[in-house]
Amino acid sequence: MRRILLVALLCAGLSGVSASVSYGDDGSSDSDAGQLIDLSHQIGDIQHKIADLRAHGRWARSGKLLQSADCGYDDAAPVFLPWGDPASYALAPQGDLSDTSQWTLNKTSLSIDHDPFSSSQASLVFGGDGQAITPAMCVNLDNPTIRLFIRNINASGRAKLKLDVLYEDLDGHVQHMTIAKLVAGDAWQPSVTIPIGVNVLSTASASGVTAVAFAFKGEGLKKGESWAIDGLYVDPFSSR
Repeated sequence: MRRILLVALLCAGLSGVSASVSYGDDGSSDSDAGQLIDLSHQIGDIQHKIADLRAHGRWARSGKLLQSADCGYDDAAPVFLPWGDPASYALAPQGDLSDTSQWTLNKTSLSIDHDPFSSSQASLVFGGDGQAITPAMCVNLDNPTIRLFIRNINASGRAKLKLDVLYEDLDGHVQHMTIAKLVAGDAWQPSVTIPIGVNVLSTASASGVTAVAFAFKGEGLKKGESWAIDGLYVDPFSSR
C-alpha cells in the first residue's frame, strides 16, 4: 500500500504545465512548473512495461550503471528549509564537489566560488559547450526528488540549464530523459524541486534499487555567460 501511495504522489508531481517563473532577490520562485518537463507519458509507459515484466515473473536486468553506483548517503537534513521546503535531503555521492573523481566532466572548471548555504567548498562552472555528469547513485521509491544550488553567471535572462537523468531500462541499457530546464539569476539560489521519475524502475529490480546519474548542460548562453552548480541533494522520502 505504501508503494502504491508513493507512486501516486510521484505521478502527481510529474504532471507539468506551462507557467511563467519569476524570482525574488532571495532566489525564491512563484512557480516551479515552467521549469519541469511533463514526464507523465514516459513514466506511464515505463510502469506498463514493469507490470508486464512482473506479470511474467521476471526482474529487470542490471547493467553497468548499477554496477558502478554508490548506494550510500550521508545523514539527511532540512537543507532547503529557509526556502519553505521542510523535507530532509541527503547529499548525493560527491554532491559537495570536494571530490570529483567519479564525475564525467567536459569543458568545465572548478571554482572556489560556491553557494553560501550548503557545505560545498567549490562549484562547477561551464559554458554552452560544457557538460557535467554526476556519479551514478542508487535510488528507489523513497528517493523521489533532487535539488541543488545553481547560479547563472552574467545572466542574460534567457539561458536555461538542461537536466537529464541517465537510467537503465528493463534490459539494463543506459537511456536518458530530460527532466528539467532550470532558470536562475546571477546570485546563488536553490533550484526548484525536481522529480526523478525513473526511480519507479526500482520496483522491477530484484535488489529493490535502480541506478541513476544526472547530466547538466547549458542552453541559450550568450558570450561571457555560464552556469555554476554545486550542492546536489537527494530527498529520502522516508525521512519526512
